Amino acid sequence: MSLSGSFAFFLSILLSSSAVCAGEEMDYARERQIMVDSQIVARGIKDKRILDAIGRIERHKFVPEGMRQYAYEDISLPIGGDEAVPPAYFVSLVAQLAGLKGGERVLELGIESGYQAAVLAELSKEVYCVEPSQGLALQSEERLKTLGYKNIKVRTGRIDGGWAEFAPYDVIVITSPIDFAPQEVVNELMPNGRIVMPLREYSGKKMIMLTKTPKGSSYDITGTMVTPITGEIPSKPKTPGPDKKENSKWETSKDGKWMKKR
Repeated sequence: MSLSGSFAFFLSILLSSSAVCAGEEMDYARERQIMVDSQIVARGIKDKRILDAIGRIERHKFVPEGMRQYAYEDISLPIGGDEAVPPAYFVSLVAQLAGLKGGERVLELGIESGYQAAVLAELSKEVYCVEPSQGLALQSEERLKTLGYKNIKVRTGRIDGGWAEFAPYDVIVITSPIDFAPQEVVNELMPNGRIVMPLREYSGKKMIMLTKTPKGSSYDITGTMVTPITGEIPSKPKTPGPDKKENSKWETSKDGKWMKKR
C-alpha cells in the first residue's frame, strides 16, 4: 500500500504522542480493542468474523520494533522502501468486499508485511501470496510461520502473472494501486469470483471490486466502486460498501490488460 499521506500524520504522532514512556509496557490487547471499536466498528463494519480476526491478530508484530507503540493508530506504518503495514480499517474493508465465508481459496498479490495475509487466512481456507521482492517475501513468510499460520503459502514472482499452480481462486486481492486487472490474473479467477483492488487513477483512495460472471462459453467482468477507503471517521456510523455501480463492463485491451470501456 502507498505511504502517500501517512508520513505527515505519523511524524505528528512521533512529536506529540506520550502513549508509551521509556520502560513502560504497552497493553496491546487493550489497544487492539480500542482500535476495533473506534476505527472499524465506528466506520460501519459489523461482520463479527472480521472484527474477531482483527481483534486477535497482533498488528504490532508486523511493524518494526521501534514503531510498535504506534501499531494500533489509524495509519500506515513504513516497513522499508515503499512498503507499509496498511491500516486495520483498510484491511477490514478488503475482507468485507471479499465476502469470505471460511472455505475460500484466496490469492494475494503483494504481501507487504503479511498483516493482510494473516487477516485473510483467519477468514478463509487457504491464502497464496505472490511478492515481487524476494527479501520481503522471505521476511513475511518467516514472520507468518512464527505466528503459527499454516494455511499461507508465499512465493517470489511477478504480480501480473498470478500463481497458476493453485488456481482457480474464489477471491484475488491486489494490495497496491493498479490501473487494470492483468489478464493472467483474471484467468485464474473462478466463475463468480471477485477481484478486490485499489485504483491508481484515484491515488489508491478508491477501490473497485470486479466480478467475473459466466456468459455462455465466455464471461463478463463488471466493477463496483467503493469510496472512500480512508478518511475521517463518520459522526454517525455508516456502513461502507459499494456506492457506485460502474455503468460499463470491462473489456480486454490489445495488450491483454483488462481496462474499463470508455
